[in-house]
Amino acid sequence: MQRLSAGVEAARAGDAGKGFAVAGLDRSSLNTRHALLLLGTGLALTMPSLVRAQTPVVVRDLLGREVYLARPARRVVLGQGRFLSMISMVHPDPLSLLVGWADDLNSTFPNEAKAWIDRFPALKSLPVIGARVGSDYAIENLLMLQPDLVLISRFAAGPVNTDGSTAFIDTLTGSGLTVAVIDFAQDPLNDTVPSLRILSQLLGQQSRGDETISFYQDTLKRIVSPFAGKPVNPVNVLFHSHAGVMPCCASIGKGSFADLAEMVGGHSIAGDVLKKAVGPLSLEYILTRQPDVYIATGGLRGEGAGGIVIGANVDESRARESLARIVSDQGLAQMSAVRNKRVYALWHGLNETPLHLVALEALAGWLNPGLKGEFDAERTLSGFRKRYPLLPQDGVYSVALTPET
Repeated sequence: MQRLSAGVEAARAGDAGKGFAVAGLDRSSLNTRHALLLLGTGLALTMPSLVRAQTPVVVRDLLGREVYLARPARRVVLGQGRFLSMISMVHPDPLSLLVGWADDLNSTFPNEAKAWIDRFPALKSLPVIGARVGSDYAIENLLMLQPDLVLISRFAAGPVNTDGSTAFIDTLTGSGLTVAVIDFAQDPLNDTVPSLRILSQLLGQQSRGDETISFYQDTLKRIVSPFAGKPVNPVNVLFHSHAGVMPCCASIGKGSFADLAEMVGGHSIAGDVLKKAVGPLSLEYILTRQPDVYIATGGLRGEGAGGIVIGANVDESRARESLARIVSDQGLAQMSAVRNKRVYALWHGLNETPLHLVALEALAGWLNPGLKGEFDAERTLSGFRKRYPLLPQDGVYSVALTPET
């Protein structure tokens, strides 16, 4: 309104003292009509954004539930702190929306949390709702934040009823809260695009969401196109989850990194024995199978936890040193993959954001040395960082035991 008022005053000042007249109109009438014309033009220019800001939003979340907002969300609680990266991909000022968040980013990936808080200190004073929404935070306290939207993951939602509801969601909605389920972790290849679309619509940022989805789909297509229609002799892979932090050897049999590897010619040996998506493998089984490639995941609970040091603000040499320490273990050192130096590491958190494409490109190169020149995970990471400058801008998220040339 200040800009419109200035325009009206300028118009009046410009007409003052000019000795002209139009039939049927005095100077006062001209000034008034001029002002109204400027005002009408300004409103016409701003009306689309004003309308979008006030238009009701109706979407279906990942569970098929209808979610209604009287207008795009302005007070958002992150039931999973790791959703922060995804909001930054669809909204120009995500921090302005947040009224509370879960503490999982800080407790699970402290390096990543520190990178965000160092750049955006306001996050330090953002109310924390517990490890994750519903786990250890009273609904009454959540209501005190007066959110118009609470975002939760599939895991937080809990077992799903036939109508798409869950006991936990019913508790939240029964208290008057609006809840939407999005997810980037359990089935990232299938859930990422719809989750980005749901999120952008709920925040009134559909065009930004569409741009992010196009970027994601174009990048995915570029990475997997060399494998289209080609017969593949699968490369056997051991995914060692949270290496050095958890007993040897937690692994991934299906979903997440296992599904990514399958897209580019890999096969997780855990999938042959685990009844669930994740679980433990014995060292005896690993040494009997002798996988072609060993891939550790790291970053869990930061440097002091004894695992792979990787992620935000970690340089390549530190990541490589921590990987070398892990595979120097007497048991793991007996793997042919270690002797052949086909040993690598990924930041485990890549699995929970659209940045899993960085992991996919790294896997494509590691599992297919003959095609290595076609893949560059650092290029993909740089592309995300350039397009989404709120993301942490430093640190390696994939590393090889042997420096790659």
